Amino acid sequence: MSGILLCRSHAVSEPYYVEELGLSLYSEEELSYYIYHNATLIEEDFLDERLYRFIGTELGMTDLERKLRKWQEQAELSELLLVILQDIHYYDSDELFHFREKLSALAKKSPAARMKEKGDTLFAAGRYAAAAAIYDRLLASPGIGRADKLFVGAVWYNNGMALARQYLWQQAASCLAQACALTGSEEYKKKYYWITRMAPETADADVLRGISPDTAARWEKEWKTARENARFSGKAQQAITWLDKDNIRRAAGLTELVEEWKKEYRRSIGG
Repeated sequence: MSGILLCRSHAVSEPYYVEELGLSLYSEEELSYYIYHNATLIEEDFLDERLYRFIGTELGMTDLERKLRKWQEQAELSELLLVILQDIHYYDSDELFHFREKLSALAKKSPAARMKEKGDTLFAAGRYAAAAAIYDRLLASPGIGRADKLFVGAVWYNNGMALARQYLWQQAASCLAQACALTGSEEYKKKYYWITRMAPETADADVLRGISPDTAARWEKEWKTARENARFSGKAQQAITWLDKDNIRRAAGLTELVEEWKKEYRRSIGG
């Protein structure tokens, strides 16, 4: 969750912790925002005693807590999520209609497609280890071998990219090799090539067999450009901004920056 939410609630003494995303919710507006934007992550076990206590005790919404407890065994999860959003009143009727449509579309997808979407949501949130764990479960699930090759190839590719974000080059290259074999995608082969440039020990000539010299030269140029740009963006750019400060502020700023990077890395691996 990013940005600023304007909340009218009082401060809670014990926030609701969302383990999958590594974030804490402090208000009904934040709970509403989380539900609205992360429907793919929410499963049946979301409605549990911990959530009820947060809603009833921490948020003081005892009527909502009673409704959820009463209807839990009778209503679908999607209906109860809408009840929460409606009672909090953070989203208007048009937005609630859109959310209902999103839940309906999600329900029509296959279990495999929903699991992939959950992994994709975690990846987008920077939870790379959690995303890779979802992809691994999906790839090990019964019947995955009979699924559409392009779909399975996309799962292998996404898994490889999640592993690459954790610098697990050998495992990442192995996943991308599977994706390339299933789909023949040039984009997947390019990403495989880039990984072999960062970790030459992962290279397997068979994966890139048939790639023309012109294509390889273009990929090499793109990789060098991306590597050069990385020096002036992201974490590198954050560090550069402190280099022109005086000694004391530079040391303090860089120390704080490194600590933030450590926290970010721990969040990405589920810590």
